[in-house]
Amino acid sequence: MGLRRRLIALAFVALACASCKPKEPPKNDRPSDRLSPNEQVEGKERAFGLPLPRQARVEARFEKSVLVRSLLTPEELANFVRARVKEGTVTPGATSTVLEMVVPREDANKKLTIEVRPLRLGDGTKSEMVVRDTTPPPFEPNLSNEERWKKAGLAPNGQLLDPKHLE
Repeated sequence: MGLRRRLIALAFVALACASCKPKEPPKNDRPSDRLSPNEQVEGKERAFGLPLPRQARVEARFEKSVLVRSLLTPEELANFVRARVKEGTVTPGATSTVLEMVVPREDANKKLTIEVRPLRLGDGTKSEMVVRDTTPPPFEPNLSNEERWKKAGLAPNGQLLDPKHLE
């Protein structure tokens, strides 16, 4: 192979290498879904319409209350709840945070009272929460006073209609 052919082949190889550019990564139109520091992810469970964090589990459910235990600190759990309720009052304390008459953002018909506190017999890194449904019963304007007393299980003089009902 002559010198001329070698130079031409070398020139083609040099041009081929120079024209190769690294491929750009595909452009993603959606922003990356990242959590800010100390932000908690919602789990699948709910307590009276209030979403619970992924690191929490329901220990007990009753008619008007739910007991929740969490691996979050009390401050993290209280901040998680505050971000998901509106209205009401928040009373932070030394041992617990109480949110009274708050409304879950996903269920405007509910009124809740929530107490967030450190887990008993713990080191303060875990917490528990009691969620109480304090929604008042609906007002029925067409009932007479006697019907209201009877619905409450009382006679108009304030005595029980059926004393055995309490047993």
